[in-house]
Amino acid sequence: MRKSLCISAAAAAVCLLAASCGKEALKTTYGKQEQYIESIVESLSKDDTVSVTRNEGSVRVTIAEGEGEGLREGGAVSFYYAGYFISSGSLSPGNVFATNYDTFAESIGWAVSDSTTFAIQTVDLSEDDLVEGLRNGIIGVKGGEECYVLFSGKLGFGSRIVGTIPRNSALAYHLWIKSVSNN
Repeated sequence: MRKSLCISAAAAAVCLLAASCGKEALKTTYGKQEQYIESIVESLSKDDTVSVTRNEGSVRVTIAEGEGEGLREGGAVSFYYAGYFISSGSLSPGNVFATNYDTFAESIGWAVSDSTTFAIQTVDLSEDDLVEGLRNGIIGVKGGEECYVLFSGKLGFGSRIVGTIPRNSALAYHLWIKSVSNN
C-alpha cells in the first residue's frame, strides 16, 4: 500500500513538472512571437503617415487612414482581408492562410476562379464570434482604412489547429475596411 502511494505521488509530481515545463515553453513561444510582431510593426511603420494603435495585446498598424466614426463594441464592419500566421519577423506570402480579396489572391499566385470565395466579409460585433486578438484590433477602424492587426497565439486560436494554421500561432490580418456601422 505504502509503495503504491509513493508511486502515485511520484507520478503526480512528474505530471506537475511536465505541465510546468509545457507552460514555460508556451510562455517562451509567446514572448518570441511578441518580438516578431514588434519587428513587423517596425517594418510597416517606417512612413510618417502610418499610425500604431495597441489594444489589450493586439496591435493595429494603419497604413491608410479611413474616414468617419471608428468601430465601437457592438458595431458592424465590412472588409476584405488576408490572414497570415507569423513564423518570423516578416509577413510572407507563403504564410497566408486565407483571403477574401481576389486582387490580393492574384498578387500571390492563388487561383481566383471561385468567385464565391471572394466576397466582402461583414462582422457584427454584437453577434459574431471572432478570435480575441482580431476583435481587440479592429475596435476603432474606420471606413476606407487599410491596416494590419497583429497578435500572439494566446489571443488567437490557442492550442487548436485550424485549417493550415499551426497551433499557438501568432496571427496577422491585412484588412481593407469598406464600411463601419455603430448601432
